[in-house]
Amino acid sequence: MNKMKPLIFGFLFAICLIGCGSDQQNEHEHTHSEPHHHEPPHGGAGVTLGEEDAHIEFLAGSKDGIVYAWFFKPHMSSYLRVEFGSFNIVVKRPDGEVNLKFEAVANPGTGETIGDTSQFVAKAEWIAEENSFDAVLPEITVLGKVYRNVAFNYPKGN
Repeated sequence: MNKMKPLIFGFLFAICLIGCGSDQQNEHEHTHSEPHHHEPPHGGAGVTLGEEDAHIEFLAGSKDGIVYAWFFKPHMSSYLRVEFGSFNIVVKRPDGEVNLKFEAVANPGTGETIGDTSQFVAKAEWIAEENSFDAVLPEITVLGKVYRNVAFNYPKGN
């Protein structure tokens, strides 16, 4: 029996390691098969690309007529720098559709540059007139993956 103790102890130790393995793959408390929401850090509308591949947060600054957009990594865990200089959305307004072109913003404080940034802005003088709107992101490539016709509502997101 004394010869079996190390074997039994080793077996139990191995079972504990398997049962108490790292939870890094599932470091959040939900599965992607159930609906869930990540709170946008600036208080805007969160738009999910794909199955949590990335996020975009849109925030309308009604006083200055600017709409801001930030790209985020999965779960809005941190900013995601992207390689393009602009992207477009189509906003559905009561009097017809309006194209908004978002331009990349350089930030010397973070070292972000055009073509390596997470922040974009678009000018929309009419934004002060509307608290809510529906929009579509016709096409965008993020992290090598193409997303088409991503519909969302401001301020709800998608």
